[in-house]
Amino acid sequence: MRTKLFLSLIACTTAFVTTHPSNPRAQQSTPAPLEIRGHYIGEPVKHFFRLDFEARGEMEVCRQNPNRPACGRLLDAIEYGKRADISTTVPANPDNPEGDRETTNFILDGGKLVKISMLANAPPEELKSLGRPTSEKSIPAHDTSGAKWENHLTIWDTPTLYVSLYLDNNPSLQDHRLTLTIEAPTEHTRDNPEPPAAH
Repeated sequence: MRTKLFLSLIACTTAFVTTHPSNPRAQQSTPAPLEIRGHYIGEPVKHFFRLDFEARGEMEVCRQNPNRPACGRLLDAIEYGKRADISTTVPANPDNPEGDRETTNFILDGGKLVKISMLANAPPEELKSLGRPTSEKSIPAHDTSGAKWENHLTIWDTPTLYVSLYLDNNPSLQDHRLTLTIEAPTEHTRDNPEPPAAH
């Protein structure tokens, strides 16, 4: 009887350790969100504006000018979870805040941040947390004059994120920075609907 009671106690204790929310080991199973420039996909809209000084400034301007079309959309996104986009800039070189600035574009929908896109000189260090890419491919391209080149696309497709890193090597372009897009899987599906199945 004592042995049965002891085994029951072990089973209960084990269940408590594996499911109790205050257990640090249980919390480690959820990976930290991928943060880029201080923001992450799924971030609540109000949290986004609280953290981003420039976005907050835009929000205050819109509160004073709610009749501007862009402002109406932004305020509806904040108050009612509607869809809106907003762009902010940061110094390209933190040591030279007055120099060139880099733009980050955000899309808000359903009360959350659903998409981040920006240009980057190199793959951000944060992408290492995603592990190996789901796919990497070269895309042959050419122009009307017969010039040929290869563009490159790297994709990480996870249950919680769709990340793409695109390099356009078109020789006629002056800016050959990478285009980084991080979005919720539902946002990617919205912009890239699956083709209908063939009968």
